[in-house]
Amino acid sequence: MTPVEKLRTLLANENADGIFVKGDASLRYLTGFTGGDSLLYIDKEQKIIITDSRYTLQVKQQAPDCTLVEHTNGFWQAAAQLKVGKNLALDGDYFSYADQCSLAEVLPEVTWQSLSLVGLRQVKTQQELNEITKAVDIADEAFRQLIPHIKAGVTEAALAAELEYNMRRLGSEKTSFTTIVASGIRSALPHGVASDKLVETGDFITFDFGATYHGYCSDITRTVVVGKAAAWQKEIYNIVLQAHLLGEAILKPGLTGQEVDAKVRQYIADKGYGQYFGHGLGHGVGLEIHEMPVLNTRNNIPLPMGAVVTIEPGIYLPGKGGVRIEDTVLLTADGARKLTASPKELREL
Repeated sequence: MTPVEKLRTLLANENADGIFVKGDASLRYLTGFTGGDSLLYIDKEQKIIITDSRYTLQVKQQAPDCTLVEHTNGFWQAAAQLKVGKNLALDGDYFSYADQCSLAEVLPEVTWQSLSLVGLRQVKTQQELNEITKAVDIADEAFRQLIPHIKAGVTEAALAAELEYNMRRLGSEKTSFTTIVASGIRSALPHGVASDKLVETGDFITFDFGATYHGYCSDITRTVVVGKAAAWQKEIYNIVLQAHLLGEAILKPGLTGQEVDAKVRQYIADKGYGQYFGHGLGHGVGLEIHEMPVLNTRNNIPLPMGAVVTIEPGIYLPGKGGVRIEDTVLLTADGARKLTASPKELREL
């Protein structure tokens, strides 16, 4: 079933005549169009992209099966001229309240509902998997090339720049999110983006980064020690590593994200560090860095075969430092298949 067929089935199930889509990732998934500042309308028969002169040629090249409407006075006025049904939906993950008000004003006879389309992208096609795998490979190789540059006296920002340069040189279109490089006590910050702090001997350094290839993201985290690891560093690193391997071993389609998260979380708690693991175990990866399905305490929906997710347990000790280890994996009939290849054993550099 194609993405548009999936969407039309969803619309039929929700008794919606059509839907307006605004998110760049959703537009790309449904049409192949990679531009911005555009509006997509889909119903049983129509696929219409409303955009301006900056993107008209791009729409014709990338989405030739879509009807192109070029606006000169804004999306909403152009949308008002379309032939649409009376019961319509909005892509609720991307439309702001102001957007909804604007559409309601120009289409006052329409009854509206909000639909999330992120779930349509959970199960990856082989082509999508190929793109994600390439993005993962780029990130893996970029980190391998960074290892000789990790030492005391360099800044976190310099290491982030080198890592990002490596990924771009290897074919990444952009980073899939803001690169995290957090050293010393800053490694206890789960999202400690790179700063001007100098790396010191004895520091943990957490690297969380990703490449983007043909629009698809990768996500990897590795934590290293500069110099010899202290006993407490070895202890929490090993706990996180074993928790990660446990998640990898038990993850399979049919389990809920809640169940997988709970087992890994309990392992860390049994080791005495439960209060220091606050975030979810993982999330889906695709055209966006955070997609469905998620592995956390709230997701009680069975995980589908063919989804790509992360496994990323961590322990973060305020004032001391922290560890996170993250791989990107594919859910198969046989369980989790690792896409990330970077070694996970503790590196003392």
